Amino acid sequence: MASTAGPLDPKAVKQMEKIIEKEGKGEEKDFQHALKDLHATEKSESKASKAAYKAEKTLKKTEKKEQSAMKSLQKATHAHDMAVTNLHSAQTDAQVKQQQDVKLKQALEAKVTRVNEISKQKEIHNHERESRLSQIHERPNQAVGTSLGIPAPNASDVPGAH
Repeated sequence: MASTAGPLDPKAVKQMEKIIEKEGKGEEKDFQHALKDLHATEKSESKASKAAYKAEKTLKKTEKKEQSAMKSLQKATHAHDMAVTNLHSAQTDAQVKQQQDVKLKQALEAKVTRVNEISKQKEIHNHERESRLSQIHERPNQAVGTSLGIPAPNASDVPGAH
């Protein structure tokens, strides 16, 4: 810039005014551009802030859903574990009951066989006794039992004979 000591040339003054005006317009333009950029950045920051808030809210909802799903999974896992335990218990119980049934069937068969054998022996012995009684009644005059190989009873062995 020129010194203020002497009179200035009007052309130089005009030129200086133009330069100063141009500087002012340039600064105004820079200011308006910076202001516009500031508003755009504020708008972007506001959108970003809203998006971050929404994302945080979504995160919390998702965490709650995950926790709920985890609880459901744990509950289902526990129910499955209990079902498996009950299944194994039922299988063991069924196996024990089947073994008991087999043993009881074998015992029943053995007892049925034994009863049939005893019944046959009883029938044979009953028939023999009836046959001996019949022989006794057919020969009332003979000594009782001597012809059948049965020793004769003593008077003290016969009930009511004193």
